[in-house]
Amino acid sequence: MGFYFANANLEEADILILGIGYDRTSSFISGSRFAPNLIREGAENIETYSPYQQRDLTEIKICDLGNFLFQKEKPEEFIKEVKDVIKNYLKKKKKMVILGGEHTITYPIVMAFQEYYKNLAVIIFDGHSDLREDFMGEKICHATVAKRILEVVGKENLYQFGIRSLTKECLKQNPNLFLLEVSKPLKKIISLLKNKKIYLSLDLDVLDMGILPAVQTPVAGGISFLELVTAFRLLKNLEIVGVDIVEFSPLFNNPLIYASFCAEILREVLLIIK
Repeated sequence: MGFYFANANLEEADILILGIGYDRTSSFISGSRFAPNLIREGAENIETYSPYQQRDLTEIKICDLGNFLFQKEKPEEFIKEVKDVIKNYLKKKKKMVILGGEHTITYPIVMAFQEYYKNLAVIIFDGHSDLREDFMGEKICHATVAKRILEVVGKENLYQFGIRSLTKECLKQNPNLFLLEVSKPLKKIISLLKNKKIYLSLDLDVLDMGILPAVQTPVAGGISFLELVTAFRLLKNLEIVGVDIVEFSPLFNNPLIYASFCAEILREVLLIIK
């Protein structure tokens, strides 16, 4: 099953969508491995037109590549697989949106983008800092992903917004870490990103858990959908080359309600890229 608005083949597409349903290191609520297909199903309930951006997905050539069928479960082996497949798609000179899966997938994706694009900056919207050196014996997992990315791109190229679950030491590790809010601090620093290639990672637990409880690691508080859309509008004048949407866990009653909401977020993301 593909997105009904994915109307192009690989060669003619502007944007490629790829699912990576990996949740091997999930430590609280598993199930994000099912998210890519559930979001596709939930998209059947949404319009292609965005009232927030006053644009339509029919203006964009989109190719749904389906899901990457990875062979390795161990994080150290999995990241090599993912990095290689993303590098191959980047050679097609396309922009990409990747649907997780847990946040671990962002690390190898960023490694591939960092090798392909010069002057890459990574923006993360997340409820958690994910700056641990290791977690439950794992150096590569959903709770360490920002730390691993920091090692790849450097602290001058990693911007984290909406953080509300962290240790005091995290504030020292990344000077570009902004607590609780997204759009207001983003507006203040966005001029620094004008000449960068931007990779955006959207962990859905950045949102208020009252509107989206179906996430892998819920945390109290969070931003509204309208604040998220406001942040997207700020980003659309930057050169966004890739995005991932991660940590939707559809193992809830009536998961299609939340899947449809995630599909609306995907629509907004696609429209800010192109």
